[in-house]
Amino acid sequence: MRINRLASGVVARKGAHLLKVTTKAGVQTFKDKPPYDEPLDGVHHYFCDRKEGFILIKVEDGGEFTGKLIDEQTGTVMKGGESVLFSEDRRAYLASEHGDGLDGDVWTIYAVNGQVSWTGYNFISAPDQSYRYVDLGMPAWMPNGELVASATCASDENRKWKMKLVKNNGQWDWAPRKKCPASK
Repeated sequence: MRINRLASGVVARKGAHLLKVTTKAGVQTFKDKPPYDEPLDGVHHYFCDRKEGFILIKVEDGGEFTGKLIDEQTGTVMKGGESVLFSEDRRAYLASEHGDGLDGDVWTIYAVNGQVSWTGYNFISAPDQSYRYVDLGMPAWMPNGELVASATCASDENRKWKMKLVKNNGQWDWAPRKKCPASK
């Protein structure tokens, strides 16, 4: 069992619909909400991972797939995602969530205090928003704190390159942009 292997004595399933997380600041309780047996309905909490001094709890709320990140030292509960990737300096993390009906994921960068620095999709739409232009995957933090991802043309999966999230004129955007053939 994943809890026993990664979080024994810290995370416990207390009944079918109750998850408890013990931190130095106390116990956090996450209770599921009915209906319990209907797919994509109700609220369900699952232990996901434990690392870097944090516990990641996956939250399925209807068709929304998100998460909560719990600081083991302070007991602070912050927004997370289905997955969380910490920067090398541990000052920020990238959370990936899947939204109801979205053909892709929402990526959000949080400072470790829970403040949002940036949010966007793991794809880039064409300028006229009529189709997906570029798909982003395999996000990674560089030692200097920059977020990079692999980019693939949605219309030509053989056209790949690295992009990084950069701030231009106060706006965050992925660069470099490359020309992809129009989708058919």
